[in-house]
Amino acid sequence: MPTPVPTVTSTLPPAVQPTRAPESTLIGAGTQISSSPGDNLFPAISGDNIVWYDNDSASIQLYEIPSGNLSTISTTTSIPLDLPHELAIDGMNVVWTGGDPRTGGVAVYLYDIASGRLQPVTNGSGLPGYPGVSEEFVVWIDGDELGDLYLYEIASGNSTQVTDDPYEQILADVSGGTFVWADNETEGGDLDIAVASLNESGVRLLGDAGDDSYPDLSSDGNRLAWINANENRTAVYLYDLSTENITQVTGESAQPDAVAVDGDHVVYSDWRNGNLDIYLYNISTGVETPITEDPYAQSLPDISEGVVVWMGNNTGQWEIYMWEVPGGL
Repeated sequence: MPTPVPTVTSTLPPAVQPTRAPESTLIGAGTQISSSPGDNLFPAISGDNIVWYDNDSASIQLYEIPSGNLSTISTTTSIPLDLPHELAIDGMNVVWTGGDPRTGGVAVYLYDIASGRLQPVTNGSGLPGYPGVSEEFVVWIDGDELGDLYLYEIASGNSTQVTDDPYEQILADVSGGTFVWADNETEGGDLDIAVASLNESGVRLLGDAGDDSYPDLSSDGNRLAWINANENRTAVYLYDLSTENITQVTGESAQPDAVAVDGDHVVYSDWRNGNLDIYLYNISTGVETPITEDPYAQSLPDISEGVVVWMGNNTGQWEIYMWEVPGGL
């Protein structure tokens, strides 16, 4: 298990301006896949499955892309929190932070899509939150007002406290044996991205001036994206875990507020036009393409195997939209 003491600290590269896609390739809005009386929020996708929070029923919805089937996977004793970054999916595993009205406690819940099994991975005490999941592990933040990182091994059912220090840890994610979170362990007290592995003894901190937060790992664990906020400037950064290269994805004019990475693409929501739009960045070509640029707000995108999902208020309430990346982008 990695120690909480960082072995390497990396600074960010100088600003760059990504190439914008030609006007002929600019893309319109995606397909609406949700429909309920209330808002549908906080989507996450993995393979053929999309999950989101339904505000009307206070439930987690599971949408199967091939069949279009929609089902409720949370229960009256695992009511999800109405907050972003409290729901995640990888493969057949879905996790969310939820409450049990019988006890008043909050727990992290794990749902197996293949078997339909639902179980808590925390004991209902403390204040767990910000869960992430892979095929092997669940991670979350719990503890005092600062919080520490915890790891749950799905096969064995064993939990381990990964960090134990007076610093703040938030917004955890995991892929394979690699897990990440935002951590303010540096001398300046701002947030940096911590990267740890079951196969290594230390923690690597990525970041520079300002807060580095909202980390997202690709499904194969090879790439990590996050957002740096320095005074009134924000930018998306990308880290290749195999080469240890860091790339600034967005330029100085961008104002991203959420990011996700998978395969050869990064997606993010951005304020640059005065309202939130969704953008796609091709890692190989360095080209940025708008998925949406319209008067409506679109936010909190996620991506898996070339399919992007997000929440948009095009209809006057928040709905979930799906869009497939065309060949060549």
